[in-house]
Amino acid sequence: MIFTTIPFFFFLVIVLVIYWMLPSDRWRHPFLLLANFFFYGWWDWRFTGLLAIVILISYIAGKLMEKIEVELPCRKYLMMLACALLLGVLGYFKYTNFFLGSLKGITEQMGGRVTWTTLKIILPAGISFYIFQAISYVVTIYRGKLAAEQSIIKLGVYLSFFPHLVAGPIIHAPTFLPQLDEKRFFDAAQFVEGARKFALGFLYKAVFADHLAAVVNPIFETLLKQTPLTLLGGCLGFYGQIYFDFAGYSLMAIGVANLLGYTLPDNFNFPYRATSLIDFWHRWHISLSTWLRDYLYIPLGGNRCSVSRNYFNIIVTMLLGGLWHGASWNFLLWGGVHGVALCVNHFWRRLVAKKIIVPKAIAWILTQAIVFCCWVPFRAATLKDTVFIFQQFGKGVMVLSHMMPVAFSPAAISFPWLLVVLPLFFDMAFNGSHQLRERWSLRSTTMLYGIIAIALLVGLLFMSSGTVNFIYFQF
Repeated sequence: MIFTTIPFFFFLVIVLVIYWMLPSDRWRHPFLLLANFFFYGWWDWRFTGLLAIVILISYIAGKLMEKIEVELPCRKYLMMLACALLLGVLGYFKYTNFFLGSLKGITEQMGGRVTWTTLKIILPAGISFYIFQAISYVVTIYRGKLAAEQSIIKLGVYLSFFPHLVAGPIIHAPTFLPQLDEKRFFDAAQFVEGARKFALGFLYKAVFADHLAAVVNPIFETLLKQTPLTLLGGCLGFYGQIYFDFAGYSLMAIGVANLLGYTLPDNFNFPYRATSLIDFWHRWHISLSTWLRDYLYIPLGGNRCSVSRNYFNIIVTMLLGGLWHGASWNFLLWGGVHGVALCVNHFWRRLVAKKIIVPKAIAWILTQAIVFCCWVPFRAATLKDTVFIFQQFGKGVMVLSHMMPVAFSPAAISFPWLLVVLPLFFDMAFNGSHQLRERWSLRSTTMLYGIIAIALLVGLLFMSSGTVNFIYFQF
């Protein structure tokens, strides 16, 4: 069930009406759990059983660890077993065919012959998100930072909460579970704020992202037929599309949670305003970068080690972060490049930044150029397509010596460059700049959301026809 469709609208209205009519949380929690499973089962009811298994593993592991003394090693083994089971579920559905296909390719290149084929495995929507949340819960209980949840219904609500179930944000257990113990009262201000966030997210997804998808997708489906300039435009379009698509979903998820009386942390903080790659990862998909930091980077040693070991930890974390996004060599390349670039960024800060001050404009251009280039393997279907695109970029650079013919070429005129630039300007320069808003006398949040509402109404008149799935549903 997609947030921008009519069925979801009716589902949300019915859930909100019943939810707030119920007399207490004693009734709301079971109802919300049923609503979560109905939402997930709308896509494919067979995978509701998988979700239930993940909840059961987490619940049993938490209860057993609570009964075992902290000093005993079996407590650690239990935590490792639970995480192994959860990662095993994720690995089977997401990575089995990737490893089988890779092994088959390597064997055949070495002159061997294999008879097996890939399996017919359907990837459950959002499995990466709720598995990571389950691991967060198990590890947090093991570390003694949270008491094991006594109610399997409350734990089920946390792990299956429908606003963020299929595409995040990834919510840490200490952030959400304590909210389930608080008495919930209808708060009109929070409800209105939730509606505002949902409206802004809807604008980002249904108007900005989906319009860009209508231009970007055909370009990537017919790469060989495109000119270098059109490919550049398509990649720039995806640079905007993936942000508005995912940030739009996150805003809608946070907004729906507010409508139900819950608070979810922000997942984006205007990442395309970042002036360093370190800053970018503090702003982009914050819930994932925080999870990778707390449950992978720090356990590996973080920065409490030698410089070389610290760089190793960064690269390993980003490689696994890339693999989390998908079972593909392209995602490993995406994560690896980000990891190496982050190491260079840290090296610069340690040794060079104190002596050489780079103007913010140049730092912003360099940062966004790296991010832009990394989106190419993220979007391209194969490594071969990635190489082809960069080869075409190289040809395009050579053509730029004849600027006037390029500027007035059919490709330059026919490509909707304004469609790419204007949404990014709205987000980075207008919505993301306090100074610019003050200059326009838009100091109040109410006035800002008034402008957003007008933009939303105008956008609805021109929104892309048809429904486009959220990009992060595949992860």
